[in-house]
Amino acid sequence: MLTVEDIKNWKSLPPDLSGKRASVLGLARSGITAAKLLHAQGCNVLVSDAAENSSILEAAAQLRQVGMEVEVGGHSDQVIECDFIVRSPGVPDENAILRTARQQGLTVVSEIEVASWFCPAPIVGVTGSNGKTTTVEWLGDVYRRTGQKVAVCGNVGVSFSGMVQNLSPEDTVVLEISSFQLEDIIRFSPRVAIITNFSPDHLDRHKTYDTYIRAKCRIFENQAKTDSLIFNRGDAEVTRRCAAAPSRFISFGLDRPFNPGCGLDQNSLVLCDGQFDRQLLSKEELSLPGRHNLENAMAVACAAADLGVPDQIIAASLRQFPGVAHRLQKIIEANEVLWINDSKATNIASGLVALESYTRPIILLAGGRDKGSDFAAVAGQVAAKTKRIILFGEAGALIEKAWGKSIEVQRSATLKGAVELAARLAEPGDVVLLSPMCASFDEFNNYEQRGSVFAELVKAIAGRT
Repeated sequence: MLTVEDIKNWKSLPPDLSGKRASVLGLARSGITAAKLLHAQGCNVLVSDAAENSSILEAAAQLRQVGMEVEVGGHSDQVIECDFIVRSPGVPDENAILRTARQQGLTVVSEIEVASWFCPAPIVGVTGSNGKTTTVEWLGDVYRRTGQKVAVCGNVGVSFSGMVQNLSPEDTVVLEISSFQLEDIIRFSPRVAIITNFSPDHLDRHKTYDTYIRAKCRIFENQAKTDSLIFNRGDAEVTRRCAAAPSRFISFGLDRPFNPGCGLDQNSLVLCDGQFDRQLLSKEELSLPGRHNLENAMAVACAAADLGVPDQIIAASLRQFPGVAHRLQKIIEANEVLWINDSKATNIASGLVALESYTRPIILLAGGRDKGSDFAAVAGQVAAKTKRIILFGEAGALIEKAWGKSIEVQRSATLKGAVELAARLAEPGDVVLLSPMCASFDEFNNYEQRGSVFAELVKAIAGRT
């Protein structure tokens, strides 16, 4: 059996895992690539998934073809006949076979932990409640402008373990990391860690806000004094939690710049490095609008500067980066109605940011699968920024109960119905904003599929009207 102490005591990486037996729980994207990585390293791999559908069966067939054992439709006792277990992010603590494994003292690790064992390149890890995807993609844009090879991966789309075998020490990994991915790390440690902000999220899984934050803060627990922790000093909870980090502090915020870090001097983004204050550009020059994107840009600037990227390249990216799909993405403006895809807004805080981004009357489309959010606490804020609300999906009744007394609410069982209703109700000058504030898993595989379906519906329905 491979123990936690064994892993911590490895003198060098990558480890020799040949002949070890690894069980991988979950046949989604990260589970599949982790299994392939371990198989390539000489491990005997069993992959197990409790579900059984067409995509899982297809993936299972591919893994069997290369010599792996796969079971679907349930977990057998074979899962715990192993040296260690890799848990995919979607597998909850309540999973029965996972509980049994822990009771028997088996080591459980996350996919990013495993991938880090074989990663020769420095890692920039980005976590937080909101802004992660924009920040990692923006950093990727900065690095591509330098001509250096960069791998943007993790929770953003391409799994970390699917990239590591193609990397060299001269490359850079920019990794979006969720709280789920950080739960089972042992020695994972990014050269640069970024925490964008904290707000309640995934409480259906973590149960308490404190547990959620503690999972996020694991991003810095293994850092060395020579590593960097970049954090949002405008978020009091982030600042308080980061005080315990062992690494070098770099902060960003919308006040005057601290040293070292980034801030605003009147209207300009300024970097401080201990010797000089360097003006990058005025905030009006940023390619992406909104206070949240100003903070994202500062996080990007801090990380890029810390890793030695020249200021002129950083500034060029801050001026020209086009943004990411599914985050305040304009789909179409038809009959003077603007349709916006913000499917990436899977929590309340992200949805509130979206509502603050427009001055036109807003018809909000919200709903999906609830993650334990307190919708009643924001009813007043939502009412103040919306003209009308259309709810859809599993959480529709729950949100209606929380918001229905503050503003007119209408409901649809599906996203398609919500789009059709919005098309009938929208008037010239309105913004129809899909900002669900919920997970997508009641109707869709992920937020990307939800956003893509929304875009198709809008072009077909709103374009027709």
